[in-house]
Amino acid sequence: MNSKTLSNFHKFGKVGKIAMTVLMVIAILAAAASCVATIFVATLPKDALTVRVTNHAEFRMNEKNFDFLWYILADSFSYTGDTSPEEILSDKGDIITPPENQDFNTELSFFDQSYASAKIYSDGNTKVMEATSSPAEYCSTDLVSVLIVLTLVVASAAAALFMLKRLFAVLAKCESPFCEELVKKMRAFGFSLLPVALFATIGETLSTAFLSAGRDTGISIQWGVLIAFAVTMCLVTVFKYGVQLQKESDETL
Repeated sequence: MNSKTLSNFHKFGKVGKIAMTVLMVIAILAAAASCVATIFVATLPKDALTVRVTNHAEFRMNEKNFDFLWYILADSFSYTGDTSPEEILSDKGDIITPPENQDFNTELSFFDQSYASAKIYSDGNTKVMEATSSPAEYCSTDLVSVLIVLTLVVASAAAALFMLKRLFAVLAKCESPFCEELVKKMRAFGFSLLPVALFATIGETLSTAFLSAGRDTGISIQWGVLIAFAVTMCLVTVFKYGVQLQKESDETL
């Protein structure tokens, strides 16, 4: 490798090392701040802050198609009132629909949101159903688990940046990019991404569920970090092969 190319590698390694040092310090400070916030929230009384969230939805259906649409949305309900079953039968007499202008309990699932009660009224030729979800109640201490995982995410990111800093440090002084030390540092950085992916997946899943007010959000997998891990492992294989070729070349010379 000529001296100019090697010099460029060393410059790249030095710049990368400085950049990773700055990012690592920021990540450490962020982890410390998150840890302090976790301790502060954990020491608060459970009733320091309570939030009740209720979701509402309005369904507007053509009166002619209401019976059929109601059967699709929710074919069961319960209510307390004097309305007789005969009065709430459909025109064909095969579907029972809820009485109008009266609250009733039902199970509706729409747009990943569940509704527990509703009320129906007529607006011209349109049937309007106002649905309400069961209230989701949160207190300040429910945020502790989210903050704990957030602290772990930032701490694992700081560890990954430290591994990346060591990799750039090797680039800043190596005589060739195809050396065993570089491969070891690259492999260590790749494996350091796995805790980041794990904690980030748990953290985003918990925070999304916390902020969704009872909506079914599923698992948020951090595919970007996992792809970065896979790419890094592929580079490890390529550079490992390059190290073998470098050794054979040096032995030949």
